[in-house]
Amino acid sequence: MKPVNQPHQFSHHDKKQGVFTNMAIVAEAKRSNCWLYNKLNNTWYTPEEFHEKYSGEKDSNINIRTLLENVSIRDPNAGIKAYHKALADKLNRFENETRELRERGEAFSKKVIDYYQSKSKDKFR
Repeated sequence: MKPVNQPHQFSHHDKKQGVFTNMAIVAEAKRSNCWLYNKLNNTWYTPEEFHEKYSGEKDSNINIRTLLENVSIRDPNAGIKAYHKALADKLNRFENETRELRERGEAFSKKVIDYYQSKSKDKFR
């Protein structure tokens, strides 16, 4: 884990090795019938996956704190909705870029054809 927006100076406590043992966040996620979302790496975890991955995790206190600051309890349906929205947005951008490319390509092709057709007409005069 790498901390985001880390301060330049760490306290002695921040540098100390810590163990991630507080799983209250997992209990709350289970109680809420939700999952855990890590916005640092855009990863969704079931409560069980999060517990398995981070229970007993040894790292610096600052990295453990950074993880906890960037993990939130969310309804996984929000992730599904976000996926569909991101996909629709990307498809729209792709369709727009494809249409623009096709229009430019067709205009250039027409220009090339017109040029050589006019050259060939001049040749036979």
